[in-house]
Amino acid sequence: MRTKFFIKHLAMFLIPLLVPLLVLGSFSALYAQQFIKRDINGNNINLLKQTKENVELILNETDPLNLVYGSNGKITAYLSSILRSQALSEYEILAFDILKSFLSAPANARAYIDSFYVYLPNDNGRFLSSKEGIVDLAHYYDTGWYDSIKGMGPAGSAWTESRYVRQYAFETEPARLITIYQGISGTGGVLVFNIIPRYIENVLQSLYTSPDQCVLIVDESNRIILSDKEPDYLKKMNISQLASSDESFYTVETDGDSYIVSQMKSARYGWTYISLIPQRSLYHLPYKIREITLLLLPVSLAVGLVFAFYFTNMNYKRIAGIVNVIRSAEKGQPLPPVPNRVIDEYGYVMHTVLNSFIHQSHLDMQLSERKYKLKSAQLVALQSQINPHFLFNTLETLNWEAIGLTKKPNQVSRMIEHLSQILRYALSNPKEFSIVHTELEVLRSYLTIQTYRYEGKFDVIWEIDPRARHCQIIRLLLQPIVENSIYHGIKEKETPSLLKIKVRKTKASILISIVDTGLGMDKATLVALRNRLQSDNEEFDGSHIGLYNTSQRIKLTYGSDCGLIVRSKRGYGTAVYLEIPCG
Repeated sequence: MRTKFFIKHLAMFLIPLLVPLLVLGSFSALYAQQFIKRDINGNNINLLKQTKENVELILNETDPLNLVYGSNGKITAYLSSILRSQALSEYEILAFDILKSFLSAPANARAYIDSFYVYLPNDNGRFLSSKEGIVDLAHYYDTGWYDSIKGMGPAGSAWTESRYVRQYAFETEPARLITIYQGISGTGGVLVFNIIPRYIENVLQSLYTSPDQCVLIVDESNRIILSDKEPDYLKKMNISQLASSDESFYTVETDGDSYIVSQMKSARYGWTYISLIPQRSLYHLPYKIREITLLLLPVSLAVGLVFAFYFTNMNYKRIAGIVNVIRSAEKGQPLPPVPNRVIDEYGYVMHTVLNSFIHQSHLDMQLSERKYKLKSAQLVALQSQINPHFLFNTLETLNWEAIGLTKKPNQVSRMIEHLSQILRYALSNPKEFSIVHTELEVLRSYLTIQTYRYEGKFDVIWEIDPRARHCQIIRLLLQPIVENSIYHGIKEKETPSLLKIKVRKTKASILISIVDTGLGMDKATLVALRNRLQSDNEEFDGSHIGLYNTSQRIKLTYGSDCGLIVRSKRGYGTAVYLEIPCG
């Protein structure tokens, strides 16, 4: 008992402590995580959009050169002729100076532009540089780009490459360049734009990002060409997998860590702007809530144990006192005095127990009185069995008296015979069930009496399936329904009516319908009747009591799924349907 008490009190204290703590902690962590996730998604998209606009604003400086050298056929033809010539004419020198100055102007004006090259196929290996003018590949420090254009795509295509170039021999480290290639349509030539990445990276680093967040720019070959920082986790990332995803916001798992990825595609040069941030740095608050929740769990458990132990001891002593009182009473030993006042539920129980034993003799007297009343009720029930025999004998006497008056059977004697058959069926047979054939015979006797009473008011149509005659059915099931049709539908109608009784046997049930062409019911009356049949309230207003009692008997016998279905229309009549199981 002590162990059960302890477990009960432990559960009583732990459930109010632990359940709200777990629910509140879990809900708070989940809500904070979802809120942060939505906020981070929007912020990252705005960040990438701003990065894309800033970077492409820088790249727009190359658009005039594309228009001049990539789209103007005359300029392309002049430049191609200059690159092929061994000696330049005065006119070609003038044209070359103009082309070179136009090429050099953006490079000189923009610090992030290292140089521009214009290459058109020629046997001299020459190309136009924004720095030195016309140079040849054999004597120029930067020729790596030429190897890249050998495998370039279709004419007019563009691609990007990250390269390292050493301009002077004394340089210890080569300079890194972002090179953008733009094919010149119809010539096999290419425009080469060399951009110093440091300036674009400064733009990226100027953006407001989380300390652990990394913003990348990936080219069409899924290579990183620019980034604002290079955290350690970046080395573990599969950049090709990230850039090839069609989702703009998703989570990836790498070496047991989760990272939130946001990305934005750019049609220009096929670049992809990617934001990477470790999930643990974002969800610091939800993780903290979970830590606090887990910390409070053992504290709550300890508090629950202390309270459970205390109340177990206290309540056990009180229960032990009540048990001692009961045992003393059973052994006939003196009982303690009844407490003058009740302090708690245990005092109330003690007070009640003592009063119960004190009034035991009074209870025994009440029990004896109830047994006496029960015996009396049984005697009355035995006496009531005499009444049906007395009633049958009286009806038999009346029948012979009626025959004696006319010296032959007459209408009165036939009515008495039918009434005797009905009463004998209702009162003399103690069995609950009958068969359909017997039920219909009693119903015919009832209708015969009613045709005498309401002569010319109705005709009866019978449709009885022979297969249903020997199926079991509860006694006096159909008579109350037929009586309801006559009393409420046919009696009050001025013109004659029809009453159709149909019984049909199916594989597992009996289908019974009783249809009359009497007055019928309006919609409100029909709804009230249906509600009455569905109700279990035994109070009634006196109308349709036969239908209600029949419906209740069907439900009690065959289950709540069975019952009566009533359809009616004012001026057309009423139909009652029922289905009862039959094996």
